[in-house]
Amino acid sequence: MCDSKSAISIAHNPIQHDRIKHVEIDRHFIKEKLNNGLIAIEYIPSTLQLVDMFTKGLPTKQFKDLTCKLGMIDTHSPT
Repeated sequence: MCDSKSAISIAHNPIQHDRIKHVEIDRHFIKEKLNNGLIAIEYIPSTLQLVDMFTKGLPTKQFKDLTCKLGMIDTHSPT
């Protein structure tokens, strides 16, 4: 899942690849996997990206929503 519509577009559209210099090797790898049907790139809004809770400072509500999706509980929360 990816929150970048541009990255999804680049992965699916070979014409745009010529404009991107720094992803040359990755582009071939991803394009091959897409063509073989081994992966599918799906858009997901940034607010629903689970990895963001490990890499970014998030608002409390968004952080709590994401921890619930992972099945995590707050052991310090009063019951």
